[in-house]
Amino acid sequence: MKLIKDNDIIYANIVRANSYLNDTVYFTNETDEIQFGVVNYKKDYKTGAHYHNHLDFESTRVDEIIIVQNGSARIDFYNEVGAYIVSCEVYKGDIAILYQGGHNIIFYEDSKIFRVKSGAYQKDCDETRIISVNNLELKIEND
Repeated sequence: MKLIKDNDIIYANIVRANSYLNDTVYFTNETDEIQFGVVNYKKDYKTGAHYHNHLDFESTRVDEIIIVQNGSARIDFYNEVGAYIVSCEVYKGDIAILYQGGHNIIFYEDSKIFRVKSGAYQKDCDETRIISVNNLELKIEND
């Protein structure tokens, strides 16, 4: 895993495809707006029939999870005021959990991603565009 941080603020968590986890691990905190983890079950384990309750709660921001099914890309990360922080490359099987701040994804090749966002989609107020992000002096951090 790779945390994208700036001034002790976590902007993203990159889970690499080659992360072999044998235990149940949640990559998010219980208080995060979105919950994501990996759960390993033994053969013949049963979860028990269940459904998820409808709960009333207020979400204060839209978080996003990107799962790269194939292809590769670079994700540029920005703080809450739109200042560039750092970039990270992602490849087939990698997962990027995007929290606060901004991001821009540049695909290196034809790619297919799965995108999961928290909350109900609200077309007119879901995103804010960041201006003047061209000609960055890139700081690419990989593992």
